[in-house]
Amino acid sequence: MFSDILELTPNSMPPLNHNDFLRLFSYSEPNVRAFIRRLVAKENDASEVSQNTAVVLWEKFDSFVERNAGYESGEATKSELEVHFTKWAMKVARFEVLSWRRDKARDRHWFSDDFLETLADKSEEIDERLERQRFALRKCLGKLPENRRTLIMEAYAARNKPQELASRTGKSTNAFYQWMHRVRRSLLKCAEKNMIEEAYL
Repeated sequence: MFSDILELTPNSMPPLNHNDFLRLFSYSEPNVRAFIRRLVAKENDASEVSQNTAVVLWEKFDSFVERNAGYESGEATKSELEVHFTKWAMKVARFEVLSWRRDKARDRHWFSDDFLETLADKSEEIDERLERQRFALRKCLGKLPENRRTLIMEAYAARNKPQELASRTGKSTNAFYQWMHRVRRSLLKCAEKNMIEEAYL
C-alpha cells in the first residue's frame, strides 16, 4: 500500500509500487482531464496534454512521496492522500499545458500566455473548491450507519430506480423520496460545517 511506502525514509525507499500510483492517478484523472480540457480547446490536443501529464506524474511519483514526509507516520487517510495527489497532479497539468502552449506559440489562434495563466488560476480555484466539497461530503457519508450509506449510494447510481429501492426498505415511493430529502439536507449541513471548521484550522 502507498501508506507502507510513506512509512519508509527516502534513503531506504524501495521501488515505487505501480498499483499505488494507478490508484491515486485513477482518482485524480477526471479532475485533471477536465482542467486540461478547459484550457485546451481541441479535444485531440487536450488528449495529448493529458497523456504527457500522466507520463510526468509517473516519472516524478518518487518526488511526490519524498516531499510528503508528513504522511510517513501513516496518519494520513486514503482520502487525504487522494486530495493531496490531485492538487499535485493539477500543478503538473498546468505546467504541461503552458509547455504545450509555448510549442504552439507561433499559431495566432491560441490564447495569450497572460490569458491562459488567468484561466488556469480560475480553473484551479474551482477545482480546489469542488475537491474540498467532495472531501467534506465523504467525511459526512462515513459517519452514517453502513446500511444508510449503502442505500444513499445506490439511490444515486444511475442503474437503480427509486421505486425498487423504496420497495426494498418497505417504504412507499413518496416516503422514500422524503427520507432521501432529509438525508440530503443533513449531509449538506454536515459538509458545510466541516468546510467552515477546516477554514479556521
